[in-house]
Amino acid sequence: MATRLRQLLKWMGPLRLMLALGVLALLVLRPAPGTPPVYAGWDMIPTLVFPALVPLLFMVLLLDAIMSAVQLASYPGERRRYRTVIGVSLGMALLLVLWWWPYFGAILP
Repeated sequence: MATRLRQLLKWMGPLRLMLALGVLALLVLRPAPGTPPVYAGWDMIPTLVFPALVPLLFMVLLLDAIMSAVQLASYPGERRRYRTVIGVSLGMALLLVLWWWPYFGAILP
């Protein structure tokens, strides 16, 4: 098990790991649905900054999946690596959307 995790971390690389940590931070720090936005002070970070980062990280995850598919086509010898990376990127994107859906649904009319 530890060998497989070590292999996954090696395949992901440092930038993808930072992206995954950013997504995990946004999953943990989501404000409660229906929370009104605060426009001043430190309280604006969870109510304005984090929700603004969600679509950005979502698009970066999709771009990472597309670029991994390009690499998959270019280097067929590393098929397993890039399929794993594509699966992880798309899985994190889906998790991000499903977790934040109630929050954005509550603020949209």
